[in-house]
Amino acid sequence: MSNSQSLQIDSASFRDPGGNVFLIDEKVFRTVNPVAVTDFEYVESTELMRVLVEKGWCVESKVVDPEVVNGFADDASYILEHPKIPFISYPYEWSFAALKAAALLHLDVHLLALSHGVTLSDASAYKFQFIDASPIFIDRLSFVRYHDGDLWIGHRQFCEQFLNPLLLRALLGIPHNAWYRGRLEGIPTEELNRLIPLSKKLSFQVLAHVVLQSSFQKTLSRTAAPSRRNKSSRRAYPWPVWSTCLAS
Repeated sequence: MSNSQSLQIDSASFRDPGGNVFLIDEKVFRTVNPVAVTDFEYVESTELMRVLVEKGWCVESKVVDPEVVNGFADDASYILEHPKIPFISYPYEWSFAALKAAALLHLDVHLLALSHGVTLSDASAYKFQFIDASPIFIDRLSFVRYHDGDLWIGHRQFCEQFLNPLLLRALLGIPHNAWYRGRLEGIPTEELNRLIPLSKKLSFQVLAHVVLQSSFQKTLSRTAAPSRRNKSSRRAYPWPVWSTCLAS
């Protein structure tokens, strides 16, 4: 990299083993590391990304020559360039309508991906931004190959970062912003379940995604407790910690 170029590494993307985000002279680049190459090349072989970009659902990306970054990230298998998002915001800042729009787009993106044999590796709300009033998905490396029979491992994260904050306002009239700001990974299902009165738990959606999920999590916590005591040196996470990178 020449002395005249200004390099800025996105400090929030360092936890993602698949790739990192950095800026050179206000241009946004993302590395695709060897660990992510197989999924990246499979997704590239489908028409998914072209369709998503044409619909305005996903930020555009293009593979560029490594010479563009003048030797930075020599270990990367690919270098992608993205358009720069004009203004970065976070889910805890969004209005109810904005969070709902991002949640619905996440589901639309995922359903379209599945029709192309692709799934999403997580369900982080931080992987959406807004251009004007429209949400757009920004994480190219969240798309991975779908294998027949795979479960949606992002369900819990989707509930905590999208569904639960929305239910907090819709069912209880409580804005999600302050709670979300204080707990950046979202609102835990067990805590929301304790707040919702019985009369509002009769909805199938609330019963399936809040009441039953809370019950399953409690059961899992009890059965996993002896294992955690015996293996105290190992930490367990409900999803990879890197999946909640801010705007990564």
